[in-house]
Amino acid sequence: METGLIVIGVALLLLVVLSIPILLKLWRAANDVTVTLQALNERLPSILKNMEEISANINQSTTAINQSVQDYAVTVRRLHEVMGTVANGLEIFSPLALRMPLFRTVASVIPLVKGFSVFLNVLTGKQKV
Repeated sequence: METGLIVIGVALLLLVVLSIPILLKLWRAANDVTVTLQALNERLPSILKNMEEISANINQSTTAINQSVQDYAVTVRRLHEVMGTVANGLEIFSPLALRMPLFRTVASVIPLVKGFSVFLNVLTGKQKV
């Protein structure tokens, strides 16, 4: 019985001796965490203030961009309406313009000019093969 108690006592003593370095490392780690936590607590207000400023700047930029996009959309809509009006006007006047003698003359002269151009190219030897 005494030898069993001695063995248990020696084992317990050995366990205590071997756990001392582990306990020292844990104590140092706890101190390091404390120092880090204090530094973070000191810097956290300024970090949050910077985050708020960044957020405010992003909100202002987003608002300005949205306003510009809306302005461009209004301008494009007006341009679309004007172009539609012009296209409708051309649709109304294009049949009248096709009936004018000047358009008929121009339509007849264009093939003559092309034919004369081809004739000159062939005559001067600039014909593409």
